[in-house]
Amino acid sequence: MWACLIVMVLLPLSGQASSVLLLASRTGGAYEDVIEGIKSEVTRSADLRVQYLSGNAANWKPTEPTSLVVAIGVDAATAALQGSEPGSAVLCVLIPRHAFDALISGKKDNRKITAIYLDTPPQRQLELIRILLPLARNVGTVLGNVSLRDKDTLKAAARDRGLLLQADHVQRDSELYPSLKSVLAESDVFLAVPDPVIINASTAQNVLITAFRSQVPVIGYSASYVKAGALAAVYSTPQQIGLEAGQIIKAQQRTNSLPAPKHPKYFSVGVNASLMRTLGMSAADEQALEQRLLKAE
Repeated sequence: MWACLIVMVLLPLSGQASSVLLLASRTGGAYEDVIEGIKSEVTRSADLRVQYLSGNAANWKPTEPTSLVVAIGVDAATAALQGSEPGSAVLCVLIPRHAFDALISGKKDNRKITAIYLDTPPQRQLELIRILLPLARNVGTVLGNVSLRDKDTLKAAARDRGLLLQADHVQRDSELYPSLKSVLAESDVFLAVPDPVIINASTAQNVLITAFRSQVPVIGYSASYVKAGALAAVYSTPQQIGLEAGQIIKAQQRTNSLPAPKHPKYFSVGVNASLMRTLGMSAADEQALEQRLLKAE
């Protein structure tokens, strides 16, 4: 009898401790890929519930207690930070670093909040340049207001790899073209950084065309940019981010703690084979490049 009572008392506490809510900004696409990545890693160690945000993020409230909210996308992160219970931990994924920093700026509560950034770390991009283009020395880039804070980090990372960073700064995309032309004239390769002023729907293709005309290859941070005409990119897929999120969930269930906000651990490399042939370069093996980058890290 006493054993039964103990089990009855412990079950609700146990269930609450392992309850994890996956809150997605919307259905489909990358959001579903993250969820599937989490589910592939988290099998029995947590009670996973999935909810899709509908309507205004400011109106969202959890329907039942949860020990951890995994917010997938910027809208979900906004909702989770505003509406989740004070005792709930929050893991934000599929969110750019600048968006996460803006969300947590000025927050004074003691909740555990962390993130896996969507952004590729610049050190990883520069290492890809060093491996793929061993004769390159001058790396050009144009920074916007968001990426300007990474200028010193970029310069140091380039210097550590025997590279010289040529960086210019623009405040709006109308200033981009003359700055880009000036930087490309002094560069062996152009580094595209995640900044909404530099790479957006209006500018992304023009950056590639201008660089191609200047015969300067572009290293990007997304698979789509490689397809559009960049020479190569290193990036993390939603599935890879989901896998890492799943590992963090399992650790959080054991330790009740979260790691500091971080760039993704897992990544892929994409190369533009046709552009490599056009530039007279030898074919590159994407998996071999990934292994070399992993070894470097």
